[in-house]
Amino acid sequence: MGSSVSPKVYLDTNVFLAAYESAGARSDHAFWIFSAIESGDIQGVTSEITLAELLPGPVEEGNDDLADAYKRILSDGPNMEVLPVTRETLIETAVLRAGRPGLKLPDAIHCATALRAACTAMVTDDRRIPKNLGVRIVPFGPHVLDHVRGAIP
Repeated sequence: MGSSVSPKVYLDTNVFLAAYESAGARSDHAFWIFSAIESGDIQGVTSEITLAELLPGPVEEGNDDLADAYKRILSDGPNMEVLPVTRETLIETAVLRAGRPGLKLPDAIHCATALRAACTAMVTDDRRIPKNLGVRIVPFGPHVLDHVRGAIP
């Protein structure tokens, strides 16, 4: 790797859903991201709200293994930060939502967390998130790692 500093990348909830609840290419793309985090090639960041978005499905279905997997992966590790929803994050969330009535609260919390964590990019498959929120939105797909590393603007 050319740089000694790994990019700090925010992961939206749909990246975790793709990894654990999808099959085929979507799952592969998600696991490429998690492999890059595990190797230290990138630093992963997400919010504790991700856990609240992920757990209802497995809990409702009685899928304890999947619920436990989400709880495990959404724990701080050497290359993964799971940040709390703080008062400051909520204030930033309100600022982001001002004048953007279509920006949903959970999406705004994700964006505010990415900004407060000084992430270089946010990986998401959610096309409803505006691209002008102050963090570079990286499309979730086959070139996700190239986008994250800056090889593709």
